[in-house]
Order: sequence, then C-alpha cells, then structure tokens
Amino acid sequence: MYSFLVPILIALTLGYLATVIARLTGTVYIPYLLLLGIIFGPILYLINPNEAALLFYDYIGPIGAAFIILAESSKIPRYLLRKVIKPLFLLLTFVLFATGIVVGLLLVLMIRAPLWVGFLVGAIISSTDPASIIHSLKKLKVSDIPSTVLITESVFNDPFSYLFLIVVILIFFPENIGYVQSSIIHFSNIYVYIGMTQFFFPVVISVALFGLLFILRKYLPRDFKEYYTAIFLLFGLSSYSIATLSGGSGYMAVAIFGVLSGNFIPKDVEFENYKQFLDDVSSFVVIFIFVFLGASIDLQFLEMYLIPGIIIALALIFVVRPLSVLLAGSIDRSVKYNDLLFIGLEGIRGVFPAILAPTVLIMGIGSGNLLLTYWGKAIEAIVLVIIFTSLTVQPLMMGRLLKALEDPKEKEI
Repeated sequence: MYSFLVPILIALTLGYLATVIARLTGTVYIPYLLLLGIIFGPILYLINPNEAALLFYDYIGPIGAAFIILAESSKIPRYLLRKVIKPLFLLLTFVLFATGIVVGLLLVLMIRAPLWVGFLVGAIISSTDPASIIHSLKKLKVSDIPSTVLITESVFNDPFSYLFLIVVILIFFPENIGYVQSSIIHFSNIYVYIGMTQFFFPVVISVALFGLLFILRKYLPRDFKEYYTAIFLLFGLSSYSIATLSGGSGYMAVAIFGVLSGNFIPKDVEFENYKQFLDDVSSFVVIFIFVFLGASIDLQFLEMYLIPGIIIALALIFVVRPLSVLLAGSIDRSVKYNDLLFIGLEGIRGVFPAILAPTVLIMGIGSGNLLLTYWGKAIEAIVLVIIFTSLTVQPLMMGRLLKALEDPKEKEI
C-alpha cells in the first residue's frame, strides 16, 4: 500500500514542475507531464513502470475520466446546446467514426499492422480533450458557436469514442469483451447488446439518480446544503459506477448526469463550490493520468513507432479531421465555413485517448495472448505520440488560426 505513495508524491511534484515550465514558455503543461513521466519512469526508474501501469489501468484512468466528464458536462447550458445540436450530432457520429476509420486505414498501410490494430487506434484517438480545449479557449476570445461546439463535442465524444472501441472489440475479439465491460444480462444480438449497454442502461440509471437527487434538493434544502458537494459526488459517481457494474457505459451515464445537474439544479453558492471542487480534482487527475501514462510506456515500442506516430498525428491534425468536419458541415450548413475550419483544426487529443490507450494491453495480459500483448504495447506507444504531437501543435497554433480566420466585417465592427 505505502509503495504507491511514492509514485503519487513524485507525480504531484512533476505536475507542479510541468506547470512552472508551461507558464515560463507560454504553452500547455500536459506534454511536459508526458515527458517527465517518461524520464522519471522507464529512463530513471524513480517511478516503477509496473506500479505506474497498475495505478493507471485500474484506478486513476477510469475514475479520473469520470471526474473530468462530470466536471465539464455540468458547465454546458442547454440554451447553447440547442443552438449547436445539429453540428454536434454530426461531430459525434459522422466525424468521429470517419476520423477513426481513415486514421486506422492509414496506420495499417504505414506500419503493415493487422486491420484490427488500425481500427482500435482509430477508435481510441477519435475523442477530443475537454480539459485542453477549454484551457486554450479561455486564453482567446472565440465566438460562441465554435467554442460551444468544441466544448460540447469534447465532453460527449468520450462516451461515443468508447462506443466505437466496444464495437471494434465485438467485431474482432468478442470473446475478450469481458476484459473491457461485462453485462449482467446476456444479449445474443450484437445490436441489442450495444443499444442496451451503451445507451439504455446509462440513460435510465443517470436520469433515475438525478431525479432522486433533484427531489432531495427540492424538499430538503437546509439539510442538503451542509453536505452539498459530498451528496453531488455520491450521485454523480454512482451513475458511473452502477452503469459500469451493470455492463453499461459509465462514461455516457456520468455525461448525462452532469448535463442534467448543470441545467436543472439551482445555481446557488453551494453548487458553485461543488463545481469548483470538481475543477480542482480534475486538475490533479490530469497530472496523474499523463505522468503515469508516460511512466508506464515501453521505451522499445516508443522508439519503434515514434516516426509513424508523428506522421499519423500530423495527418489527423491537418488533413483527416478538418476534411471530415468540412464534409459534415456541407451536410448541415448551419455553421460558417471559417468556424468549421477552426473546429476541424482544433480537435485536440488528450485525456480520454490516454485512458483508453492500454485497453488492448489489458486484454492481452488478462487472456495470456502474446499477440494482443505485443500490439497492446505498440498501440499504447502510438497513442502517446499522437497525444503529445496534438497537445504540442494545436494549442500553439490556435491564436494564429483564430486571427487568420477572423471575419473582416467583424474586425470593422
């Protein structure tokens, strides 16, 4: 037990160091967390890679994702959500799946990997990062439509990216689905299984828990205030836990619960304190996720797939994602071309791909499958390189891109 305290304390120290470096350089701190994790993990061995992997795979990753999704989903007002519902739907379906499939095929052609490896990587990196996008948008005056679309997409595409991953696993490795999620009810039909576990269970569980929370808040307001944050966390994390235990998507459940709580609970001092608490916890979670991801990486695989990972990342940033967003925009036509281009070029990859990165490795180790273990390590290395490249390039170009795409008529006004 106490052996885990050392890597946790080192991770917190590295988080502070990364923040200082980021402030001095005017950049995002997450890439420095990855670099410092690699240095203090597999290079200096001050963090044991096996301990880092255990902490990351079993605890910090899934619990951290629940905290982050809960925190960010509660900030989305329903009036803005209504304004962007059509482009958001296309981003969560057409853009997410098109991006994942094209990236997967590129990877297969580049490194001669099996088709399932490409699709698994595509599913994992199809999600954008709310923490990095919101942090970058705060520094710039981005108009409502593109900023709202990017934020809502980044919150909701985490459960849809997870859905994509589940579908790929069910197609290629249905016998190993139990290592990722296991339903308490057996469904022989794959479509029924996906519908029930990814949508029906999460919706019913999150709405039921929120309904109970709302009743408590309405009829016991005085008793409620004293334990406001604790009760909110209890119900929010319960939506994740119960959905996961039932074999459903905990990420979908916690996202729905967050949106409901952010829109239908009174905005009093206690609720604002609760949101601030979630933001503070999310900051710690981000530090742990990226330090331990870097610390648990296999350097041999990182060296092998560094160049392919960078090429795939650049193709994703500058070609695949922007083209798929522009194509989706041509279907909807409710968002301006400049805003679409901005949205397409700023789909930053971060926390959720990092959390999903070890999925195949977990399947390989759990089943004793050497092929899955090998490609699991390769996938983890490739995803790390894509995340690092995305977090290094996209936040830095956001300000310049915003100026380049600014409407001349708006400048005059």
